[in-house]
Amino acid sequence: MSASPWTRTESSSPAMPEVNRPGEKHRGLGRYANLIRRSIHFRFALARLVSRLLPDVASGIIRGRIYRLAGFDIGQGAFLMGNLRLTSAAPDFYDKLSIGEGATLADNITINLDGKVTIGKNAAIAPHVVIYTGSHQIGPGSKRIGDFTALPVTIEDGAWIRVGAIIVPGVTVGAGAIVAAGAVVLKDVPPNTYVEGNPAQVVRQLPWGYR
Repeated sequence: MSASPWTRTESSSPAMPEVNRPGEKHRGLGRYANLIRRSIHFRFALARLVSRLLPDVASGIIRGRIYRLAGFDIGQGAFLMGNLRLTSAAPDFYDKLSIGEGATLADNITINLDGKVTIGKNAAIAPHVVIYTGSHQIGPGSKRIGDFTALPVTIEDGAWIRVGAIIVPGVTVGAGAIVAAGAVVLKDVPPNTYVEGNPAQVVRQLPWGYR
């Protein structure tokens, strides 16, 4: 099972631009400029712009190729039904998304790339799914939102994430598993299981077999 993202040490977190905190000496606009610079992804913006000219759903193969040309690791035959909402101001934006061969991603999907997100071969992600890798450690009572942290998320081969599910930092969804619509996944999902609820719990095992 994965550790809670709120208990990881600072040393495990990726570098993020610093922002002056209340009460600290003002150090100029350089750090804010760095944050803005890392939030602007021109190749991704161009890919989204070109993809908007395409019809949804049917153009999934073409959209996958466009995202690959933008610099993302998109496997052959990956089917992107609509533009993805990809967010992050952390370094190495284009290196943090990997989509396997034959994966199917619907429209209106949000993926945060503060940490690495790996979507396996033949995996499926339904509309309105949220996958997040960035969070904060728990601070003292005077300010509960503490230092930034990020943990990777992995959706293994053949898994299916259904409509509106939420995947939090550090989670691995095992091969062949199904996450029910609206489920909130706070810990690893074993392979070939069906989970549902908030928090998501295993409700049954799924048989393994080829179509």
